[in-house]
Amino acid sequence: MLFNLLTSLIENYSFLNVFKYLTFRTGLSVITSLIVVFIIGGPLIKLFSEKMITGPIRQDGPIDHIIKKSGTPTMGGVIIIIGILSSTLLWADLTNVYIWTLVFVSLSLAALGLLDDILKIRLNNSAGLKSRYKFFGQVFISVITLFILIKYSEHEY
Repeated sequence: MLFNLLTSLIENYSFLNVFKYLTFRTGLSVITSLIVVFIIGGPLIKLFSEKMITGPIRQDGPIDHIIKKSGTPTMGGVIIIIGILSSTLLWADLTNVYIWTLVFVSLSLAALGLLDDILKIRLNNSAGLKSRYKFFGQVFISVITLFILIKYSEHEY
């Protein structure tokens, strides 16, 4: 969003030309993502702790791990995805098919992880989604991504 806005103003304000450079926008994206994660991370972790959204701990691990991990909120991937998507949507060229492919893959894999965490919480079992279903989901997402890239990219064969 900001990329399109700022690059449209380059003719009037030449100092905005720096936003054309991918490395500059990458730096801004990293900083934006960090700020978003720091702002929303604490409140979301507090909310997950208050709502007792904690995953069960594997009992076959070391005792020290079981003690330290007990009561730790799950679904931390939500914070990471929000950080990634917010910075991507702010600083990326939204007319690029590869950006939307990135958004699709990120959200799809996040949904798969969310389903895994929900099953862990609901079933009170550290196994979550069976590994064959996780693998099938990842392959399915990969096939769709491959189709999108073949169909909509301007790459010549």
